[in-house]
Amino acid sequence: MGIIFDPSVEHRIMVCVTPQKSCERLIKRGAARARELGGEFCVVYVNKSEDLNKDLKQHKILLELFEMAKNLGGTVSILAGKKVYQTLADYARNNQITHIIVGKSLQSAFDVQKNGEVINPLIKAVEKNGIVVEIVE
Repeated sequence: MGIIFDPSVEHRIMVCVTPQKSCERLIKRGAARARELGGEFCVVYVNKSEDLNKDLKQHKILLELFEMAKNLGGTVSILAGKKVYQTLADYARNNQITHIIVGKSLQSAFDVQKNGEVINPLIKAVEKNGIVVEIVE
């Protein structure tokens, strides 16, 4: 699923979120970056197949994040894919994204080993396309 961006807009910012309240800071950063650059921004969430039965609390947080994005002038998309970094990289390339904003991972070493790391493989996957990845603390 792709978003239709205004073809005259040079800068397209993609903000990657998870169902956590702390992602509000990422959305604010994406909206600010879009204003600074005269661009557009979208908020994306990747739903892995085993995540389909998330509890209602997490869905509520996602809905709040999406509402915030819309109120700040952004668009939202839920993507499906087993490899989060690859799903994000493909979406970025297909939608001519110029900037990606992600939050610094709070995963433990065990979680990274179990679920895989996202940020470094994402950077590697998009750098050849000239896409800037900004990691927010």
